Amino acid sequence: MNDLIDRYLAAVAALLPKGQRQDIIAELRDLIMNKVEEAEERLGRPLDKNETETLLREIGHPIAVAGRYGPRRALVGPELYPYWEFGVKVLLAIAAIAAVVPAVIMLLTGEGDARLVSRTVGDFVPTAMTLIGFATLVAAAFERGWIKTDGLTNWKVADLPQLSGGKTLFVKSRFEGVFELAVTLLFIGWWTKLVPFPAALITDDNHALSLVMSPIFQTLWWPVLALAIIQIPASLIAVVRPGWVRGRSAVEIVCSLGGLALVAVLWPMQPLVTVVAPDANVAGLANLQRSLDLSIQVGLVIAAGVYFSKLAVDVWRVVKG
Repeated sequence: MNDLIDRYLAAVAALLPKGQRQDIIAELRDLIMNKVEEAEERLGRPLDKNETETLLREIGHPIAVAGRYGPRRALVGPELYPYWEFGVKVLLAIAAIAAVVPAVIMLLTGEGDARLVSRTVGDFVPTAMTLIGFATLVAAAFERGWIKTDGLTNWKVADLPQLSGGKTLFVKSRFEGVFELAVTLLFIGWWTKLVPFPAALITDDNHALSLVMSPIFQTLWWPVLALAIIQIPASLIAVVRPGWVRGRSAVEIVCSLGGLALVAVLWPMQPLVTVVAPDANVAGLANLQRSLDLSIQVGLVIAAGVYFSKLAVDVWRVVKG
């Protein structure tokens, strides 16, 4: 019996940190011997080998026992898990949008084929797994204290934004901050080619339809990247300290001014995107190009309106706090 117990304790000890090994094994030995004594008192005789084996099995496998007695090893602990779960849901929604949009374009242009579903799933799965892995690594960094959480733990009710009356229009929620941050990071990944996006949106054995970006985007590569990076602090403030209205609004004013400048530069440089399909019908290709140009023009007008509105709101926030 003692041989089995010693072998069990040795297996557990091998999985424990050296600094805590002796104390934990001594505590575990006392626990096992107490259970043995209780069982022997109940049976009125010493335990045989099979009964000792059963008792040790009930205590647990050495890996599980070492995990319970050793240091915390969870990548995402119970306190952080709700935040991780929420972030993963947002990232999965973004991954689904990134995979579905090309498929919708294929369907609208009538170039989809039987492999469309498999290609859509094939685009979604690796992107989703990458984003989940990224979220888990960030959560693990928070869990181990590599990223400080003072802004989340030392919060005050007085710092929370006022939500009464008409002021709800000017308050950004944590959900909006997380979603905005995820979209910004996804855009930065695409813009820097860390997140691939198919150059040929529609392909089969004989045809290909591609979108060619205007050379102006090469000229504006660094300004666009800088503008996206500047947006990150504003999103983080909305998540970590939503009551800091003036600080967040000051950053977003810079982003809005940069966005308006970007629209002003892009407007006279149209067409910004050219459809290339060597084997396509000329008339159909021309119609598709006109539709794309019109969509981009509408998008630029809407973007300018959004930036003007954000600028007005953020100036109001800075003034009123």
